[in-house]
Amino acid sequence: MIRAIVCCFFCFVLTGCWGMKDIDHLAYIHAIGIDYEDDQVIAYAQLISFSGLAKVEAGGGREKSTVTIGKAKGETFNVATDRLYHTIQQGVSWGHIKGIVFTERALKKGLVRDVIDVLDRYNEIRYTIWAFTTKESIEQLFETTPFLDYSPYFSLLANPTDIYKQSSFIQPKRINELIAASNEKAVTFPLPSLSVEEKSWTENKKKKPMLKIDGVCFLHRYNKQACIPRRQLDGLRWVTKGTGRTPIYIQPNSKMIGTLVVRGPKSSISYKIKDGHPVFTVEVQATGSIIELRERMSEKQIVEYASKTVEKEVQSLFEHGVKEGVDTLQLSNALYRQNVNDWRKYTTNGVVPLTKNTLQRIHVKLSIDTYGKSKK
Repeated sequence: MIRAIVCCFFCFVLTGCWGMKDIDHLAYIHAIGIDYEDDQVIAYAQLISFSGLAKVEAGGGREKSTVTIGKAKGETFNVATDRLYHTIQQGVSWGHIKGIVFTERALKKGLVRDVIDVLDRYNEIRYTIWAFTTKESIEQLFETTPFLDYSPYFSLLANPTDIYKQSSFIQPKRINELIAASNEKAVTFPLPSLSVEEKSWTENKKKKPMLKIDGVCFLHRYNKQACIPRRQLDGLRWVTKGTGRTPIYIQPNSKMIGTLVVRGPKSSISYKIKDGHPVFTVEVQATGSIIELRERMSEKQIVEYASKTVEKEVQSLFEHGVKEGVDTLQLSNALYRQNVNDWRKYTTNGVVPLTKNTLQRIHVKLSIDTYGKSKK
């Protein structure tokens, strides 16, 4: 009698798992892309296999990465993704998405808000996925895999923080940061732009395409303002909270003589009212290490040159913002945080009208604490 009761108990407990699917019977979407063309929203889905990843983590050899890309069109993003189900032939898991990419056409059409509204209603998708834009083909981006047969799980699209800690220029952004910033009238959000670079690497004597963050598209209230290439954004690293490690190349008279690596710069913005308009001061504080010095140069000269470089880069970033009508330095947000009454008085649609005189002063305080391995 007791044995019968025990058997019935275990049968009752086990019934809870009978409806579960094996993990290898599901299709796992790793990244999604959104484009717009001919009055249609185009949804892309990148699927990857986790079997090779599991073998690597268990100490086994790597398998060649396999990437599958789905594409469907519809009147809205939700309609387009629904049409992906027509041919996918397996159950789909949306809970492992690591990245989302909007084309510049999708940004211009204003699809960001609509897409986020759909994602916000779907409880499988997390708010920590990485957000990007691109002006290139999403299919080409999704087909680009890391070298040495590493899984796309370790690509820049899904795992951008490791390289950013070593070389901080354009900070990766998550979808929750995009949502939070877009709900603030004073914030201009820098959305990183992805491209495919084919010149730097080869694999098995063939050119190896690799992903690269090549610029930023600035958004205000989910709407695209302007896209600026990386070469014009060096100043962004000095006013971005979380910059880890970034270089300054010492090259007076255009001759490279050394490199100073700056760690954890901190910036602050203050303002005052002048002639009926707010004018701002940006202060940057940082410490650095000399890791290359090919000619004799005093510490005072190095600090002076590096400080001027930081000042020029911040000034250049501001001037590009004035030209494009973009608050690249987040001056409006600084005004809002410090005095909301002045922010209401001196802004239009939440943003300070920018002129060349809006930025009054840039003050840089930089010091050197080590000379490579040697401390001062």
